[in-house]
Amino acid sequence: MICGGYFNTANATQHAGLKGYASGGINGFGIMGDANAMTKSIGVWGNISSSSTVGAAIYGTIGGDMGTALTSGTYAGYFNGNVVVDGHISHTRTLQGTLLGESCSESGSSSSSLPLRSASIAGSLSGLNVTTYQKVRPAQPEYIEVIDDTDGDIVQKAVESEPDIMDEQFYGKTHYALDADRLEETFPDLVYVNKDGNKVINYVEMIPLLVQSINELSAEIEVLKGQTSDGTARKARSAANIQNSSKTQNKLYQNTPNPFKEQTVIRFFLADDVQDASICIFDMTGKTIKKLPVSSGMESVSIGGYELGEGMFLYSLVVNGQEIDTKRMIISR
Repeated sequence: MICGGYFNTANATQHAGLKGYASGGINGFGIMGDANAMTKSIGVWGNISSSSTVGAAIYGTIGGDMGTALTSGTYAGYFNGNVVVDGHISHTRTLQGTLLGESCSESGSSSSSLPLRSASIAGSLSGLNVTTYQKVRPAQPEYIEVIDDTDGDIVQKAVESEPDIMDEQFYGKTHYALDADRLEETFPDLVYVNKDGNKVINYVEMIPLLVQSINELSAEIEVLKGQTSDGTARKARSAANIQNSSKTQNKLYQNTPNPFKEQTVIRFFLADDVQDASICIFDMTGKTIKKLPVSSGMESVSIGGYELGEGMFLYSLVVNGQEIDTKRMIISR
């Protein structure tokens, strides 16, 4: 190992292997490292001993607090103050904290309102596919290169690190994501391609779209309520007695078991004079998934989880064109 300068201090309450100070002028660099034309180039390298209980290989602060903010744990890098990265951040493990994104009021940005069209955003989002996957734990190297404290030479040291509790959970759980190809068909601006050629999704900016879809569905519900209370109110009142009678005689019960995975049973009761009846199953957007004809004398129908897929569904008992009752069922993974 060739060093331009090497310093070793020991047996002191507070000591520094290398200290730099710059004051005045236009640009000041306390310590500046530059590495070039090498197989592996590192401008500034820091290391903390594996036997340390508290510390950081590199500690950055505003105000010169001499590391007082670091009270527990060991870190490759610890920053006490705001940190700005002008570029992309990649990480292979868990990322904790509050995630913030730009708003349309940010300086230098322009904005326009997304038009509110009935089920425009909601309909597009309803067609997205959710996928599940497992994260593969990266192989840990058996040895790493470290600098020997005595003579400064590079030596190999066996890795003996305790398993991180967050890592254990992260690699042991099932993860959920959207199908990037399907999302790109309707919202291409939310899909990016990284340097490895893999597609990634800007989930943060999907949140305004989810809010928009809720607004659209709410507006559609209000329209439907208005139509019922206005144009169809008289028809509803004229059929009220028939409906009430039908609902009193015909019953729909909660499926058992619920939630379920393999199979569930939907029980019901039909009056003897029923001419046309069915059990209709819908997804959460109201789309009809399955229709099962039933008749007087029948008491139940069975549904297999493989017929619908994972998620929450609605099912209704419809008699003579009238919806008697609607309930929810959940198919678990």
